[in-house]
Amino acid sequence: MGSTEVVNHTSKAMKVKVGFNRVFRDLATVEKDGVYKIAVDPNSTYQQFYMGVDAAGKPIIVDSDQLVDNMCITIAESDDGNFQVLKVPRRFQNSRELQEASCTTPSPAAAAASVSVDPLRARKQAGLPTSWTQFWKS
Repeated sequence: MGSTEVVNHTSKAMKVKVGFNRVFRDLATVEKDGVYKIAVDPNSTYQQFYMGVDAAGKPIIVDSDQLVDNMCITIAESDDGNFQVLKVPRRFQNSRELQEASCTTPSPAAAAASVSVDPLRARKQAGLPTSWTQFWKS
């Protein structure tokens, strides 16, 4: 199916681990402001990806269903040290230009402020069709 980008907008490197039922093994290390692509397999059900623990002690775990549903997952750190998970959903998968596009991630400031990405607005700003009628006319 493709891949999902995991973006690290925290203050330090993030170890990504893969596992099941909270038993994990190391997968990769994503440096600060780095990106790691995880291959998406829709048949890998119940797989979990551990992204770290925030200042409040809350573990950040993303499951395989979230990877299938989203083209980009950004882990951002707020001023108080808590992590937030921002997701960019896969949309308009029949349009070739969006399938080939890489993920545009929000800045750390926008991520910390919990600004969500509006796919329709992003398509308008990029000059891409926003409806099927516009897509077929182009």
